Amino acid sequence: MYQVLARKWRPQVFDAVVGQEAVTRTLRNALASGRVAHAYLFTGPRGVGKTTTARLLAKALACTARSTEPEACGKCPACLDFVSGAPVDVLEIDAASNNGVEEIRTLRENVKYAPARGRFKVYIVDEVHMLSGPAFNAFLKTLEEPPSHVVFILATTDPKKIPATVLSRCQRFDFRPIPADLLTRQLTDILTQEGVTFDAAALPLLVRAAEGSLRDALSLLDAAIAYGEGRLEEGSVARLLGASSPVQVRALAGALLGRDSAAALEAIDRAARQGEDLESYCRDVVEMLRRLLVVKVAPANPPAEITPAEAQELAAVAEPASVDDLVYLLRVLLESQAEMRRSPYPRVELEVGAVRAARRPQVQALDALINRVEEAERRLRAGGTGVVPARPVSAQGSLLGADPRSPVAGGSVPAAAPPRPVAPPLGASAPPRSRESEEPPPRELAAERGRGPGPAAAVPARKALLGSVLQHATPVAVRDGVLAVSMVASAFHKEMLADRANRDLINQTIEQHVAGARRMELSAEATPGAGALAHPAVQAALAAFGGEVVAVRPRIPDEPAPQEGDGQ
Repeated sequence: MYQVLARKWRPQVFDAVVGQEAVTRTLRNALASGRVAHAYLFTGPRGVGKTTTARLLAKALACTARSTEPEACGKCPACLDFVSGAPVDVLEIDAASNNGVEEIRTLRENVKYAPARGRFKVYIVDEVHMLSGPAFNAFLKTLEEPPSHVVFILATTDPKKIPATVLSRCQRFDFRPIPADLLTRQLTDILTQEGVTFDAAALPLLVRAAEGSLRDALSLLDAAIAYGEGRLEEGSVARLLGASSPVQVRALAGALLGRDSAAALEAIDRAARQGEDLESYCRDVVEMLRRLLVVKVAPANPPAEITPAEAQELAAVAEPASVDDLVYLLRVLLESQAEMRRSPYPRVELEVGAVRAARRPQVQALDALINRVEEAERRLRAGGTGVVPARPVSAQGSLLGADPRSPVAGGSVPAAAPPRPVAPPLGASAPPRSRESEEPPPRELAAERGRGPGPAAAVPARKALLGSVLQHATPVAVRDGVLAVSMVASAFHKEMLADRANRDLINQTIEQHVAGARRMELSAEATPGAGALAHPAVQAALAAFGGEVVAVRPRIPDEPAPQEGDGQ
């Protein structure tokens, strides 16, 4: 009769227990020195070796031929009872089904009888946290002062439910989840000795699904071998576990990292044609990008579920991408996954998210934002005092043939605007201003930045992702120390701007470079492009062609006309 791998490969000695060296070493030393406690408590998640270790300890205690050796001899009558599966002096009690006071009273009556063959009578109480409150109270006295020939071994997956009075009467050993590399090594050894042909890329899928449990990993391995007809392949394991094909997951992740929108759509189409659940597909891509981010940020300390070999492979994949790129991709895909659950067109949501992620903005330094703020300040000063911007920019021709900001009646061409006055030289005295409109003089950015009081002005701060977000902002006005900007902000943009560190950095930059402003706020008054959308020429074009406005961009002001005497 076939025996499942979890039972066939159950450890028979302490050295075979995987991933619990601290526990097994302590128990071996206690057995060798004779310092055996009367009660032990084994805690930890499922399938990590609690019951197995309890049986090994019970077998060593019951062995009559053992003297100072930590392991049982395996040949005496007490050890042979373990081989047959019916040890006389070891009693295993399932507390989940024997959790009442009557069962504990029966146990208290039986502990006074001496062992039949071995030197100790061992009680293994599994899932001890399932005992009722009265049962725990009835168990306390016997647990604290049992007969000299009795040893209690309690096992539980939830030690928080055990009363403190019970915990204080036991030696506690915490079993940890088995690391991924040890699980992979154990599965590899078992497959090799079983003679099963396997694909090494399939093992990480089993290890992650097992979540640190060797018993779960062996159970999944049994099912995967049966599903693959005696072979273990990556694709068959993924289908068995209900996960997306790793090939398709890597294809979409690679396309997003490479900014290839066409390849991303092809990967989604290929996954859909192969019957993949697109929501699970998106979740698996998010999980892969999460692992890439973790390995990129902390290469020396990868998570426990990532093996060293897999960490090296992920590090090579994440090498061309920046941390900001990975964060942006994760944000976009998480938003797409949430929309897929609500939308009647989940594939469209995933495709839109993939295109957004692949066409993400290039990360830029905060210097670009500073230049935009400086340019906005020049425009505000030019509009308020009649000063020409210090740095002229190239003019962009109007597609409508007229300036939409100028009043147009009946399509007539407006009269030429009078020339704007030239800014006075730096040494000239400024014209007198009225007391009502008097305000602090603006800073001369170009002249004063080089002689700032501290080194902070000479070393520009950089935060690339924040700079790319703020490129969508348009300055509106400066009022009461606040620079009001208009911006069509998504949830991601608002989250970035709401971050305290980001706001402090923006306000510090604005205070240095925008005269009369100390902080920035999003303005609810002006929507970008509202004036252009209401222009009669725009409305006439929309009506004539049946179109729609996709985006509105600010028009770059014309270069100032050359004045007489400027060397022409």
